[in-house]
Amino acid sequence: MLMDDRIAKLDKAEKLLNEAADLMDEALRMSGMEHRSGNDSETVRRIASNRDYQGSLHNISQDMKYRDEEQPIWTQPLTSPKHQFDLVKKG
Repeated sequence: MLMDDRIAKLDKAEKLLNEAADLMDEALRMSGMEHRSGNDSETVRRIASNRDYQGSLHNISQDMKYRDEEQPIWTQPLTSPKHQFDLVKKG
């Protein structure tokens, strides 16, 4: 499976989960059974889109997109200057 296909599937899943959370809220609103669901719709939204949760589908998708771009040097520890030169004096 190509990376673009994976990204598209994650983006679609994020959208569908957010739609499902909206449907949950709409169906339960003023039903008298809201308490039985607790914060389940918020949990679904967290899994789908929470920017602070590294495991969210949104963040995973963004990481996959970002992987193909040139990374700043501070994210590449093996390209650090301390790894570029032999700092041990010979002799």
